[in-house]
Amino acid sequence: MNFNKSNELYQEWINSNHLDENLKEELLNATDEELNAAFNIQLEFGTAGIRGILGAGPGRFNLYTIKKVTMSYAKLLMSKYGEELNRGVVIGHDNRKFSKEFSQLAAEILTSFGIKAYLFEDNIMKPTPVVSYATKDLNAIGGIVITASHNPAIYNGYKIYDEFGCQLIDEDTKVIAEYMEEIQDILNWNYKTDESLLEVVPQKVLDNYKEMISNLQFYKNQPRDGFKMIYSAVNGTGTEFTPPLLRSFGYDVVEVEEHAFEDSTFKNVGNPNPEFEPAWRIPFEYGQKNQDASIMIIQDPDADRIGCAINHNGEWIRIDGNQTGPLLIEWKLSQMKEHNLTPENPAMYSSFVTSDLGDRIANETYGVKVIKTLTGFKWMGSEILKEPERNLNFVFAYEESYGYVLDSSTRDKDGIQATTMLVEAAWYYKKQGKTLIDVLNELYEKYGYYYTYTENLNFKPEEIKSKVEPIMKKLREEEFTTLGGLELSYAEDYIDGLFNMPGQNLIKFYFNDGSWFAVRPSGTEPKIKIYFISVGENEEAAKEKCEAIFKDLKDFLEI
Repeated sequence: MNFNKSNELYQEWINSNHLDENLKEELLNATDEELNAAFNIQLEFGTAGIRGILGAGPGRFNLYTIKKVTMSYAKLLMSKYGEELNRGVVIGHDNRKFSKEFSQLAAEILTSFGIKAYLFEDNIMKPTPVVSYATKDLNAIGGIVITASHNPAIYNGYKIYDEFGCQLIDEDTKVIAEYMEEIQDILNWNYKTDESLLEVVPQKVLDNYKEMISNLQFYKNQPRDGFKMIYSAVNGTGTEFTPPLLRSFGYDVVEVEEHAFEDSTFKNVGNPNPEFEPAWRIPFEYGQKNQDASIMIIQDPDADRIGCAINHNGEWIRIDGNQTGPLLIEWKLSQMKEHNLTPENPAMYSSFVTSDLGDRIANETYGVKVIKTLTGFKWMGSEILKEPERNLNFVFAYEESYGYVLDSSTRDKDGIQATTMLVEAAWYYKKQGKTLIDVLNELYEKYGYYYTYTENLNFKPEEIKSKVEPIMKKLREEEFTTLGGLELSYAEDYIDGLFNMPGQNLIKFYFNDGSWFAVRPSGTEPKIKIYFISVGENEEAAKEKCEAIFKDLKDFLEI
């Protein structure tokens, strides 16, 4: 598809005297396909802020994106907090290209609006959960993280927290989006930094965070007996915090050296998402060389999520989020009960697309109230905020996409919390002669086997209307009664809101045997995620069900 260079936006960019020279050079050398993607779509806020491919144009992520979002965020803060702007906004970033420069730019822009901005010392990268924690600990009015989380190296992004360290809910992001639409000439907009409003996050905040992590242990004063683990930061932010903390707890930590330094290209990683195979290639090589290690943990680049593999009978076995979550639930709730630490009216939070296994463990065995939410920790965070009026007390929150919260002083996914607790569980069970796979199998024996699979249908950003929307339309308008030999029981369409949650583009289909699948376009990426949960007497039976459902679904959707 040829690009029309008389395009008004393109002309505005290419002829601007204030366009960054590197971005101008990029436009001059861009292909028609690249220009179509850069100027025929615009980046928008999703479930976790705004995220996109680095490059020139309104459809790409660049310094003008930062200017536009930060100016709009500043207007929101001024309208909400007025006289409290001196409480400040905490700003952090990951290891990605331009993340450090973008966070500095966001800080300077906020000060130009009279808003105090906190940067970490020397503006060095910090894990996303540390920014969430610092926002709440400093009683700031908000937080910003420049991160693309687990996306490939060509991406960057902008995540915003409220004063509780929770991702902004739709009510506020819509206001920001409206302010962004009103901005007509971002290329020529400038600002004047107020240096007096730039501050450094106090070391005490980082010390408080580390103390919180330490206190997650149930047996913090017992020696770890040389318990060995393998750790990868995938060249991201986790290196500064996770290995030193684990070593201080007494563990023998083998770091994947190729993943232990800051690298925005991820050349040793490939895809830095712990859900996918490339990130595991080198860690598994370490696993073969360290057969005396019991557990392997991979954090994603901003350390808010973890992937896990277990050394079981000499074989390294990866487990997914729908298996790690129930293990953490069983561990934490059983130990709270053992140590008389279970609060009154305990509550756990999980998303609509997360397996039922964790819910059953929490509710049926430990009497924990389970609250289901839309996908994204912003919804869990907003529900946690309601606990005082509901007379509830937090014990756990998670979703299937490898994100967990164990202590609600962090209101976003925390891979450092999850690592600490999971490693202690592995150490404890090893003393009993068991691995986490043994414990998982015990859970399956008790509750039934839950097989989980997630399919990602990836598209180009410009294909959302032509490919993503027709799939969702077909699921809503064309009926089916069976898939994979299973009879459909009922469907839930969340588009207009269900279960006290606002609307989301999600459809969930339930079968009469307790299996289900859900379909949801991503809020931050051009893709559709299909979540499958099948229930059977064993892994083989449950897996066969899942494969049969997926085969018929592909035929139905013609994908």
